[in-house]
Amino acid sequence: MAKPKNDAPIFVEPEFNEKTYIREERDRAKTTIFVFLLGIGSGLLEGFLQLNGLYYLSALLLIFLLYALFRIVKLLGLRIPERNSHKFYMIMVLLLTSILFWSVALNPPISVNTSPSLSLEIMEGGKYIPVGQSNGQYILPVNQSVLNLRDQIYFVQNVTVLKINIPDSSGATIIKNDHQYGNSEYINMTVQPVDTLISLSFYMESGGRYFNETQSIYFR
Repeated sequence: MAKPKNDAPIFVEPEFNEKTYIREERDRAKTTIFVFLLGIGSGLLEGFLQLNGLYYLSALLLIFLLYALFRIVKLLGLRIPERNSHKFYMIMVLLLTSILFWSVALNPPISVNTSPSLSLEIMEGGKYIPVGQSNGQYILPVNQSVLNLRDQIYFVQNVTVLKINIPDSSGATIIKNDHQYGNSEYINMTVQPVDTLISLSFYMESGGRYFNETQSIYFR
């Protein structure tokens, strides 16, 4: 005996409510913007903590925010997504934004986490040219009594050279005079005997921070 035909549909598509959809998407966008701004603020704060030597607090802050994210969102009256994919998206927005601005906070122009670098030049033929190097040592000639040198200073902020030190076992004055002009330190140096190795130590200040930079100079 044939079974009676069942005309009931297998699947009934739910009615689409445009107003509800727009309201939910708007609320989800507000939550995403908040999480993004939270990531920016936490990243900058984590960078500040690291610069002050509080590395562990930076990591703990990020872990806490990831753990308490949905509680914070709920406390502020923002909408928490229902789909797991949307929740995962929020977590990744916070994580990646925090890491990005953590890195930004550790670098110029927000902060200076490096030290000035120097490049030695010598006057030849009426102009300054870079001094050759070998094994990390600047090689200076001994074919004249006094060398006119210039150290170019590279840094994101203005640098003031406070002092130049040279250990001088012979008692002779190696640096006859020096002066700074802009980002250049000009030095008149007495030539030393062949195979003499000296260390030129710079003590510098920039933005309330102090730096030491050393150059090895070999006479040949």
